[in-house]
Amino acid sequence: MSKAKETHLWFDKGDDEIQVESYTKKLNDAILELNEKVPGAVYIIDDEEPGFLRAAVKLKNITFMILTPESEEAKMAKSENGKRNIRNLKNQKHT
Repeated sequence: MSKAKETHLWFDKGDDEIQVESYTKKLNDAILELNEKVPGAVYIIDDEEPGFLRAAVKLKNITFMILTPESEEAKMAKSENGKRNIRNLKNQKHT
């Protein structure tokens, strides 16, 4: 049985960085890309194990979003709006 590969994030209140331990390829690639593009935004702590990354990322360079599910009314309103504005869609044949 394979071991669960988790992502851990932690930070101290008032600190300017978030510690990240990750086996998530997409997240790891984004952190490594940020490290290349923005000097000083990332400090790589450990990347010796294949697929694993531990890094400290400056707080101003990372974000979290809390998402709530849309209500049925909101979904219906978006659907109706999309139907009314179908001509705005690219690469669509319109009759």
